[in-house]
Parts: sequence; C-alpha cells; structure tokens
Amino acid sequence: MNTIRIVISLFIAVLIAVSAVGWVWTGAHQTASQAAASHLVLGLGMLAGAVGVVAIWRARPHEHGKTKAGRAG
Repeated sequence: MNTIRIVISLFIAVLIAVSAVGWVWTGAHQTASQAAASHLVLGLGMLAGAVGVVAIWRARPHEHGKTKAGRAG
C-alpha cells in the first residue's frame, strides 16, 4: 500500500512542480490581468495537489471482507 502512496505522491509532486514553473512563466510572459488569472488557476491546482497528498497519507488501509461492525460480510 505504501508503494502506491509513494508513486501517487511523486506524480502529484511533479504536477505541483510543473505548476510552479507555469506560475513563473505566466508572470513573465503575460499581461498583469492574464498573469493574475493564471496564478489563481495554478494556485488552486497546487492547493488541490497538496490536499490530495494529505488525503492519500491520512487514509487507513481497510480490511477486505469486513463490515463496520467487524463481521465478515
């Protein structure tokens, strides 16, 4: 389970890094209003990525075949 979490986390880290590069690029190559809009979208994407990583690592692995009461279902 941790291997899958690590792979997903690394993928999200790459997406966040690409968004960070996009943030810098938009600040240098777009007008102020376009850059502000791009920064908003890229910032929300980076925030969503961070939330995703936290959610992945907070989730507990569940036992297959068990219900909430702990009986086989």
